[in-house]
Amino acid sequence: MSATRTAASLAEKPRLTQAERTALSDARMFETAMQLIVECGTHNTTLKEIGERAGYSRGLASNRFGSKEALFSHMVRDFNERWAAQLRRFVGLKTGLEALEGALDSLEYFLLNHTVQMKAMYILWYESITSYEVVRRRLAANHVAYRRDTERWLRQGIEEGTVRAGIDPACFAVEFSAFIFGLVYQWLANPPAIDLHTVLQHYRHTTLERLAA
Repeated sequence: MSATRTAASLAEKPRLTQAERTALSDARMFETAMQLIVECGTHNTTLKEIGERAGYSRGLASNRFGSKEALFSHMVRDFNERWAAQLRRFVGLKTGLEALEGALDSLEYFLLNHTVQMKAMYILWYESITSYEVVRRRLAANHVAYRRDTERWLRQGIEEGTVRAGIDPACFAVEFSAFIFGLVYQWLANPPAIDLHTVLQHYRHTTLERLAA
């Protein structure tokens, strides 16, 4: 390709808008922050290092977010949006037991394909209990939303006759969330010790058997 054609090609390439550049730099800093959290924890992760390792100035993360806790809060929001999109893809308009199966399939896919992101989020979530109030409140709200989804699926299943009427949707929603968070925590701590697919299939079988009308 000639120098003239190369220059022309570069000239034809549309320039990113300010909003697009901001979104791109945010995404890069979130990715870098997750890697740093996995490597050295939240307390040893600094805004300066996030900016530099993401390929920007050492002050960009600080100027953009103001504090490390604010950046972490944005990371959690970004994760929630990605997880919600993933869940919609697997659950869609399903209800009752089919919705629960879709949620379990979504969990397994996300764990196996976004392992670093999940590990970083779990480290951040657990450390937020004592260190990051804004993140802790966001996590608490997430748990409420997760349980609300599960309750809705079960109530729909009861109305449709696919879930036993004696099931307490609210209690099961707590149990379901506890299983998922506990399983992920154990798997991330020691992946070789947990056969993720086998455990999820076993839980799926025993749970559907217990819930089915």
